[in-house]
Amino acid sequence: MTEAQQRFSQLAQQPDDSIDLATAALAVSGLFQPGLAPSETLQSLEALAARAATQVAPEADLFDKVRALNGFLFDELRFTGNQDDFYDPRNSFLDQVLERRLGIPISLSVIYIEIAARLGLPAYGVGFPGHFLVRIGRGDTALMLDVYAGGVALPEDELDQRLADLYGRGTLNIRSHPALLWPATKREILVRMLRNLIGIYRDRGEHINQLSALTAALTLAPDLPGELRERGLLYRDLDYAPAALGDLRRFVEVSDDAEQIAAVTQIIDQLGGQPMRLH
Repeated sequence: MTEAQQRFSQLAQQPDDSIDLATAALAVSGLFQPGLAPSETLQSLEALAARAATQVAPEADLFDKVRALNGFLFDELRFTGNQDDFYDPRNSFLDQVLERRLGIPISLSVIYIEIAARLGLPAYGVGFPGHFLVRIGRGDTALMLDVYAGGVALPEDELDQRLADLYGRGTLNIRSHPALLWPATKREILVRMLRNLIGIYRDRGEHINQLSALTAALTLAPDLPGELRERGLLYRDLDYAPAALGDLRRFVEVSDDAEQIAAVTQIIDQLGGQPMRLH
């Protein structure tokens, strides 16, 4: 196990409330960037928060604080969504997002949440379908922000329209499914970041990085059915039958997808009849 993997494993053992989100996001980055110095990025984050504090008046109301923070991050510093190369893995690495000021919804949201927290703003990540959001505040006065679009506040009808675009009109709406706007846990945020990287490395055919991302996700949440199945099949393709069997058997135990269970059971039977190879 590398030093970065060991650091990540130790972090994953912590209770969710004890996880420092910025440190954890940098631990994800370190899995794919040997030699990364997290302390330097954390110092940069603290420096940005200190600069933001000079522009966000403590006595201002919530709306004015958000407006000032948005102006600092998106107008002055020019943080923006990377629309030209959305699937560049650097968009998921917190150190790279801070340096390049380019990212995707979830990585930009993590930076926003961390800076807001240092200013005393109640900011939370929201794993909204299709597009990660930031929630400021709780209750009926909460603001839902699209950080990828410069921190624009989204009213309920816009959120409903986004759901309709994904699932069809009348299928889901915020009023009947308020849990869609509940704050995500830190583990959920990290797993979602890793799922982005899993997809990127899968599409690129970078199997070792894909395997690292899958293993990190399963370190955080050991019984994710999709990740167990994908890692098991990847192990099979890499000709590592013992590990493949372990993941696929666990998938059968935790999945509720009858069709996939049937297909995976056939693969298990095939692998079980092969001679074991040691790697």
